[in-house]
Amino acid sequence: MEESGDLLLFLGRFHPLFLHLPIGFLVMAVLLELVSKRKNYQSLRPAVGFTLFIGAVSALVAAVLGLMLARDGGYSEDLLGIHQWLGIALVVFSFGAWWLQRQYEEKGTEKLKKAYLGSLALMMVFLGGAGHYGGSLTHGSNYLTQNMPNSLRALVGLEQSKGPKLITNLEEAEVFGDIVHPILEMRCNSCHNASKKKGDLQMHTVQAMQRGGESGAAFVAGDPAQSLLLQRIHLPETDEEHMPPKGKTQLTEQQVALLEWWISEGAPFDKKVAEVKVDGSIDEILQTLVDPNANKSEVEILLASEPPVPSAEKIKEFQDQGVMIKTLAANSNWLQVTIDKKLPVEELLAGLAENFPDQITWLDLKESNISDQGLAPVAKLKNLTKLRLEKTPVSDAAMEHIKGLTYLEFLNIYGSQVGDQGISSLSELRNLRSLYAWETRVTEGGANQLESKLGKLTVNLGFEVNVIDSLTVEVLPVGTNLP
Repeated sequence: MEESGDLLLFLGRFHPLFLHLPIGFLVMAVLLELVSKRKNYQSLRPAVGFTLFIGAVSALVAAVLGLMLARDGGYSEDLLGIHQWLGIALVVFSFGAWWLQRQYEEKGTEKLKKAYLGSLALMMVFLGGAGHYGGSLTHGSNYLTQNMPNSLRALVGLEQSKGPKLITNLEEAEVFGDIVHPILEMRCNSCHNASKKKGDLQMHTVQAMQRGGESGAAFVAGDPAQSLLLQRIHLPETDEEHMPPKGKTQLTEQQVALLEWWISEGAPFDKKVAEVKVDGSIDEILQTLVDPNANKSEVEILLASEPPVPSAEKIKEFQDQGVMIKTLAANSNWLQVTIDKKLPVEELLAGLAENFPDQITWLDLKESNISDQGLAPVAKLKNLTKLRLEKTPVSDAAMEHIKGLTYLEFLNIYGSQVGDQGISSLSELRNLRSLYAWETRVTEGGANQLESKLGKLTVNLGFEVNVIDSLTVEVLPVGTNLP
């Protein structure tokens, strides 16, 4: 008997796969019925009955599998009952519509026509109703309206959405209500709510959280390691018991850290942030709930904003000349530009700087013959964050054009003529993080001096290989005295 029960549950899991078949076939049947009434499409009429029959059969299969899946439990009995009866009604009326369609095609009476069209209309009503309540069982009763714009909400008479609660005073924020509960609502409540309680666990209210599910308590206050909630979150995503399930949006590292912090502090439901211990790493995460830009670099904040929309005509004009211009991401105004070494680089750079001074943030001039003076237009690219000048003839004078690029984060001058004097002019670039300067005139001393002024900068001078013997190779930084 147990094996038989397992088989039914196994087959029931195919319900979500099959339920899309009746939706497609039955909707297609109605469309064919409507279109075939036109003279030019009368040849489609014989397909109506066949499509209705396939839709009815697939609806029957989906309904049977749905009844098997219902044995798994974890669903709201009220919603489940409505969904089941609507599904059964859909099967009855889809077969009824198919039979009436055949009778009408044979006899053609007005009475059969009205009965047939009426059954089609009711079939679509039951199809929509079964789909809606099925979605409510799976995703929650407010799934369709959760992200509805307030203008549409007002139109249909729904309560206005207030959006996420803004934390203005972190010390007075409630640990659970303002910090933890929004995480659970985003990542857990679609499977553990009033309508669907996977594993008999609901997480939409404090009482439901405290009650736990069929596997026991969701958390052990003060002990994150023994808390089932976190154990399931930390399982490999391929594990069947991993939460959220594979395919759903996973928790971020910061969200997991906040859940662990809440549980380690005793899982309080009524305490404020000021009443619990907050260490440095948690404080950094909490600060982002007050200010989304907290702990972000100036470059991250810059690229999260959008510059003015660049001229599509101008972009096309430069692309036609061979310049590679594309956006950093879809629907972004930030541009990345590469000028091939075979092109008139200095002329094109001047034109680009004139037309896109705000939008260009990545610029690639590698292996070109750009001169110190020819690089002057780059100073106009005030939002430049990445610049590649490797294997170009630029020297110290070229760095004068770069020293005012406040947001520059990455600079590659490998194989150029730049030396210590040149990179010393970059000491005001507080966002500079990576400087690649191997095979240049930059010395280890000059690199160390710049790194000391810009604490987060790493100057990469490359490496030399020192062969100790035939079996051992030692890699030493440039500047090391070789034996």
